[in-house]
Amino acid sequence: MLSSVAAPILNTAHVAVTALLPISLVLLAHQRILNPLYGSYPTLYSLDTVISVAIIASVLKPFTLKRRWNWLAAALLLTTAPNSSYWVAVWAARGRRPVLGAGLTHVVIVAPLVFIFTNFVAEKVWPRITLLNGVSESQILLMLAGLSFCAFIVHLDFSSGATKSKKRGNDLASKSSLSSTQIKASLLAAFGALWYIISPSFANPILPHPLSETFTHRSGRLQIHAAVQSVTGLVVVGDTLPSPHGDDDSMHSARYLRVDHSLLGGVWMRDRAITLEHEPFVVDSYGAKLGDTVYSTFVLQEAARLVDSTKVGKTENWKSALTIGLGTGFSTSAFIRHGLNTTIVEIDPAVYNAARTWFGLPDPGVGNVFLEDARQFVERRAKEMQTATETNLFDIVVHDCFSGGGVPEHIFTTEFWSSLKQIMDTEGILVANFAGVANSDSSKMILHTLERNFRQCRAFHDWMSTLDEDKYNEEFINIVFFCTDSEAPMTFRKPKRSDYLGSHLRKHIFKSLDTREVSLDIIRERDSAKIEKYILTDKHNPLGDLQRKQGLHHWEVMRQVLNDVHWETF
Repeated sequence: MLSSVAAPILNTAHVAVTALLPISLVLLAHQRILNPLYGSYPTLYSLDTVISVAIIASVLKPFTLKRRWNWLAAALLLTTAPNSSYWVAVWAARGRRPVLGAGLTHVVIVAPLVFIFTNFVAEKVWPRITLLNGVSESQILLMLAGLSFCAFIVHLDFSSGATKSKKRGNDLASKSSLSSTQIKASLLAAFGALWYIISPSFANPILPHPLSETFTHRSGRLQIHAAVQSVTGLVVVGDTLPSPHGDDDSMHSARYLRVDHSLLGGVWMRDRAITLEHEPFVVDSYGAKLGDTVYSTFVLQEAARLVDSTKVGKTENWKSALTIGLGTGFSTSAFIRHGLNTTIVEIDPAVYNAARTWFGLPDPGVGNVFLEDARQFVERRAKEMQTATETNLFDIVVHDCFSGGGVPEHIFTTEFWSSLKQIMDTEGILVANFAGVANSDSSKMILHTLERNFRQCRAFHDWMSTLDEDKYNEEFINIVFFCTDSEAPMTFRKPKRSDYLGSHLRKHIFKSLDTREVSLDIIRERDSAKIEKYILTDKHNPLGDLQRKQGLHHWEVMRQVLNDVHWETF
């Protein structure tokens, strides 16, 4: 028999776990619905506050609810949650105020459920269970709704007959008690069958993940080829289609790759896929023709091959390249097509699979693909180099890990660059992409940390026109840094036909490279006493927080690139 002390403790623990598991699953599903619509920063901005207020309100409420009514309220809220979460978030996002929109959705959806369950949440448990990647948000919420309805039935009170029967003896009371159990069992069985039939009608319009076949939007303007919940978020491959009514916008006939609310890249298709002098097209795994990249920053990365101030560059004898952060694989594909032995490090398997299946990435070869964290790979390879008899060093390293909405800050530190240099040729070229405002604390941190670790750097932008000095403080752009330890000043040769690989955009970007140079003097901190605070280390690294704050601006930029229906269909 439990002691008088142990029994209340175990009962409290039971109640806590009963509330903790459902609300943690609710938050998992809720964030998976909101992240593709808002991105992580706006979604998380007020979530903890809303949860805390709901918990306090629940604790201080001046009334009590019987447990069965708690379960009924939870069941009804969870039944409506798949659609209410999605549609409230969609409508709020159209107001173009992401923090307010996400916060409003939390208040309408999460706060009432937290109020009902009245407990805190174990946020990092469920995302690590990969089995849930194949379970939709609607399935999670409706499963919890069904269980809550069942709990409501279990807590229904059929004891009035039993109370009266006690006067007639223990046998009748026993029969009455058994009858109550039978009634509840019958109700549970009937409800289970009914819920199995009707629950799908409460699901929201979010597509199943993983997507088994191509989905075409009823407007005829959009197709989704793939959508899978993965390591970095929801990975989606979509096509913007020409309008059947002829009122095309600037982004029709393009294929894009997105993770949550960030675009990793895209290519032109259909009548916008053209090549120079009728050279062969790159095709996806189904034979569809693919054109130039939508984003010229990926072409800028390829300009590493144009460096002619190093020993390898002078002879154009580039042998090997390393890509950290794959995206659609546009620049990686170019290195492979130019004959470089190219190694790929990409943390998300779904991104790699998308690049291979939908964006024409060639097979990099056996032993050239590492689906893991870049720092883990670099440090392991650097350690292997210390004892290796043959040193296979990289001539070119492309580091493209800025999405605009967030950044893995641990691979931008002095310690990381130091390890990376150990696996690069002594005159190797580092190509590092930065997405954000040109003259910002984030860009200063990237520049000063690179210049602390490499002898020299130059940088170029992908802005569609001249980047005047006043635009350094306001425009959200991509800047590609080129850094090396070579003593000779870095120079770039003139491009030639073979560099273009049949691409009009490559020809345009390479020929205009000298007009795209970024003035690093504008970005650099002029007060030498303050430079140290911009050096990123493992112990001093505010880059992630700064980029998350820029995520709001990035959200607005993304909504200008694609219209609402593309962000709302996933």
